[in-house]
Amino acid sequence: MNILNDIQFQEEKPAVLPIKNSDKQQIIAIGLKKNQVLKKHVSATPALIVVLKGQILFEMEGNATELTEMETFDIPPTVPHEVSGIEESVFLLVKDKP
Repeated sequence: MNILNDIQFQEEKPAVLPIKNSDKQQIIAIGLKKNQVLKKHVSATPALIVVLKGQILFEMEGNATELTEMETFDIPPTVPHEVSGIEESVFLLVKDKP
């Protein structure tokens, strides 16, 4: 699988490409077009973002962090957060299952 080739961008919602889904861990690739938003949500377990392409804006608790290619960010559990595409972007979301 080539994530950057296989992910299918969409106009109406973020693109999602499952990478791994086991009983212990889930890894998905998410694609955002420029200015597209992954609306505010929470994760039940800690998660990790790994930016593969582009630039995103991660917003949580009134703080905004810009992330570019090959940068990572730890997401704490149960904290509402939102992700926006500053430019067309692809990132991995890695999280353990409860």
